[in-house]
Order: sequence, then C-alpha cells, then structure tokens
Amino acid sequence: MKFSFKILAICILTSIVIASCKKEDDNFNNDVNPSGGGDNVETVFGCMVDTACNYNILANVDNESCDYSCYGCTDELAFNFDSEATIDDGSCVYASQLMVNNWSVESNCDGFIMSPLIDVGASEITIEEGENGGDLVVDFGIFTLEGTIDNDGNISVSGEDPTGLTQISGTGFLQSETTAIINITASVTLLTENCTLTLTLIE
Repeated sequence: MKFSFKILAICILTSIVIASCKKEDDNFNNDVNPSGGGDNVETVFGCMVDTACNYNILANVDNESCDYSCYGCTDELAFNFDSEATIDDGSCVYASQLMVNNWSVESNCDGFIMSPLIDVGASEITIEEGENGGDLVVDFGIFTLEGTIDNDGNISVSGEDPTGLTQISGTGFLQSETTAIINITASVTLLTENCTLTLTLIE
C-alpha cells in the first residue's frame, strides 16, 4: 500500500514538472513569435513591400513604414532632376520641351517702343521648336524672336520689330514648369526700352 502511494506521488510530481516546463516553453514561443506556432522565429518589424525604398528583406511583420522618396528624375540634364532620387520613375522633363507651348504674357515696360507691340499682339504667345535642339521661335503674333534655352532653363532671345528698325534682345529663365521670366531690351536710334515679360503656361 505504501509502495502504491509512493508511485502515485511520483506520478503527480512528474505531471506538475512537465506541465510547468510546457507553460514556460509556450511563454517563450509567444515572446519570440507573437503570432503563435512552434517555431522559434524572431519577430522583425519593417517594410515588406519590395518596391519601397526602405524594403527590409528580413522583416516578417509589416509596420507600415514603407517610404518611396527615393523615386524621381535621375537624369542630370532634365529640368526636374532630383539629386536625392536613386530610382528613376520616368518623370523627367526638359527645359526645351517645357518652353514649346502656349503662354499668357504680362508685360512691364519702362518706355513706349515695345509696349504697343505687346499690348496689341502679345497677350498670348506661342513658342515653337527651332531647327536645332534648344532653339526656340517666340511668336508674338505680329513679330517673332529667335531664341535658345539650355538644360538649366536659361533663355536668350533676339530679333527685331515688324518694321525692322527696332532691335530686340533679352535673357530670362524658366522658373518652373509653368512660369518663365524674360527681360528684353528694345533699341531704336537713340531710344532704349526695357521690358520684363512674365510668362504663364496656358493649360
């Protein structure tokens, strides 16, 4: 009888030990792998989208941290070149392409040589491509100017008025994809006039 009690006590103690070990093992698995399962897989939080800039190949839990700021124009010759971009997203645009368009014009002149011409025929202008890359033809309606633009958006123009008596030249720059400034000087005999033309893209 005593022997039976000893065996029973040993069995009970063994069961308690086994249950305790299993509980500790389950707690360990939950700490390492919150999603459950018997594998001791370490949880790694991070971005799991492989097209994101900060994709983490080791991550097994997405923490919604994905970042796409590395996308942009990577062509240094483009007007919208992004020095911080490492992946080209096809968004590159070039100054000469941007200028070939229809623009509204606001003029601010300090004389009377160009003012009548601009007020009459150039509330809107059309800029077309010239013969070579970067060449422009600026059509004011009643007269045209030849021009060029470089990759950085620097503009130069030259030409003459409809009479051929007034010489016109100027420089400017493309401020953004929708605005530009051209400062022109018109001279005839002893008279000179300066005008600032503000161009806004007609969309």
